[in-house]
Amino acid sequence: MTPVDCRVPLNVEPFRVQMVRETSSVSLVRFEHPSQISLPTNYSSHNAAENFRVNIVEHGWFRLKYGRREWTLGAGSIFLSRPSEVYGYSHVKYAQPDTCLRVEFYGPLAGELSNCVFRLPLVLPSTNRLAFLRLRLGLLLSNAAEMSLDALACELVDAAANAQHDGPRLYRPELLRWYGERIGAARELMDCNPTAHHSLWRLSSQVGMSVFLFARVFRELVGTPPHKYLVRRRLQRARDLLRSGMPVTDVCYAAGFNNLSHFIRTFRAYFGMLPSKLKSSSLAPAMRRVVPSIADAWQECQQLNPDEQRR
Repeated sequence: MTPVDCRVPLNVEPFRVQMVRETSSVSLVRFEHPSQISLPTNYSSHNAAENFRVNIVEHGWFRLKYGRREWTLGAGSIFLSRPSEVYGYSHVKYAQPDTCLRVEFYGPLAGELSNCVFRLPLVLPSTNRLAFLRLRLGLLLSNAAEMSLDALACELVDAAANAQHDGPRLYRPELLRWYGERIGAARELMDCNPTAHHSLWRLSSQVGMSVFLFARVFRELVGTPPHKYLVRRRLQRARDLLRSGMPVTDVCYAAGFNNLSHFIRTFRAYFGMLPSKLKSSSLAPAMRRVVPSIADAWQECQQLNPDEQRR
């Protein structure tokens, strides 16, 4: 998309704004400072954000202040903007001005996140999962990228909520890209055909990794083990088949489950209702109540309206 040149100051500092992608629930915007513009090196206060935002520094440097705390943020840093909070910003003399990506949440999804966002640290620690998601967001800058912005944005929040529990060891950028390509390929295999036999050995072999390394890296970058990820995809498939009117017993085996009792228990634990009670009109609210993962909850709800995946 073509950037929109905003020469009108936005809280003192002018930005160029590029709307990368937008749905009814999430927007992805890039902000950068026009060249040859003098930027303040003293803190200036910005109005509180209207909605919850996750901000990622792509290039350059700037300083952030909230209360008595101050941070100097550079490329790869991730920080939050929360409603009702006022932050101070300044720039580093002689350093490259910052270019940032902003993920902003609206409507029902913003409401779903309201209980957790104020418990998160303002500046997130560096983790491999967050770095992996930065790479995936970068792909959305290309119009050729085919992925759901809503699901990816929720994965970002889910990773932020669990960042304190992730390991401190960070992969080198080239190794992260190598792992990311292979884990992404494994996810695509399961997404495209969740009913197939996807054993750890088979998946790891198909992407050229050892079983142990594949299982460890998948859990680290995706936030859940491969088997649990596959079960969720099968449950999504089962949900779609039930909505089409297929009997519960037929759905069980068509979705990749081998035991009817196990399928019913798993479905109820995940969706909060028995398969036989599934109704389109009650599906979305129920999912948002009972699914613990932020990313899973909204990915499920968003599949009810596939036309909203991309504008």
